[in-house]
Amino acid sequence: MWRLIIFLLLLVASVWVGIEVARHPGFLFIAYEPWMVQMPIWFALLALLIFLCLFYFLIHIIDGTQFLWFKFKNWLRFRREQKFYTKTQHGLTLLIESRFKKAERFLLAGVNQTAEPLINYLGAAKAAQEQNAYQRRDQYIQKAYEIAPQADLAIGITKAELEFEQGQFEQTIATLNHLRQISPRHPRVLSLLEKVYVRLGDWKALQAILPSLRKAKVLTDMQLEQFEKNLYCERFHSPTIISLDDVNQIWQEIPRYLRKNPDIVFAYSRQLIHFSATKEAEDLIRKTLKNQWHAGLANLYGNLPFTNLNRQLVIAGAWLKMYGPKPELLLLLGKLCVRIQLWGKAKDYFEKCLAQGPNAEASLEYGNLLMQLDEPQEAMQKYKQGLERIVLIEKEKYL
Repeated sequence: MWRLIIFLLLLVASVWVGIEVARHPGFLFIAYEPWMVQMPIWFALLALLIFLCLFYFLIHIIDGTQFLWFKFKNWLRFRREQKFYTKTQHGLTLLIESRFKKAERFLLAGVNQTAEPLINYLGAAKAAQEQNAYQRRDQYIQKAYEIAPQADLAIGITKAELEFEQGQFEQTIATLNHLRQISPRHPRVLSLLEKVYVRLGDWKALQAILPSLRKAKVLTDMQLEQFEKNLYCERFHSPTIISLDDVNQIWQEIPRYLRKNPDIVFAYSRQLIHFSATKEAEDLIRKTLKNQWHAGLANLYGNLPFTNLNRQLVIAGAWLKMYGPKPELLLLLGKLCVRIQLWGKAKDYFEKCLAQGPNAEASLEYGNLLMQLDEPQEAMQKYKQGLERIVLIEKEKYL
């Protein structure tokens, strides 16, 4: 309805304008020597309106053409970038597939046209190393530094990982120490340092970075405790130990809460016995076994040169009540009984020990006892059992 009303109003207005133009035609004169133009006003207005419409459409066409050209250029650039991105992506895929020669070629092909070629150079360095092309690897790493100096940490970590894989441990340490100056608590840097020091057996250097490992939370609390324990145990096995003073110095460096760890006590006690500090070893073993069981400490205790055997037998008997019939305890008690010449008890302890499973040392000690008691056939049987156990253990090493 409203459309009809508007249409009628426009029609009436058009008729009125037409009548007025016919009654008062008027003229427009334009003079510009040597030309003069005369036309009705209505024609001039109509021509102006048509000119403005044509001008508007011309501007619109030009603007649309520019937009189409802009879209075309963007499409060309996208196709070009997509082409080289595809090469980079294909190169990384080949790298994962261990097709290193092709991977290196595709990664380098995508370098010049990509906006961020850092990943290309790092991937190419990895591919070159896998082909034992270490000179090319170093060249790619250097180019990565040149194009992205702000990524010093990422490039350095990659460089250290490649050096570590190649076995260049000294270069790896130098690279990682440089990175620690940039980021002292970076977890990956500290983790790599830990691996290098473990591989080299540099326990002192490893001990020096323990506080950083703890602060950076590279390891969980349980892993860190296990790591510390293994570290100090390995230090007691170091070939640089040449005297009892060296042993005691390491012991003093161990935190107090770790001195109660039976594995560490075992490693320390072995060194004390090696340097003839048997009294200190005996006291330490006895205090430790009073609170927690450790088979290695029981074995060490059984080999000490005791002077008061009856007292040691009472102590070992108390452990038997605390921890039950452990094979190491039964062997210890059997050896003590042999030294005190309690033959019957010694045989009983050895038999109980062997009843729990094959034991080469128990078989040997029992065989020796039987030889003393003039029972050679039974002794030979025990020796045979011990020998079979030793052979079985050796076979398991190669399986």
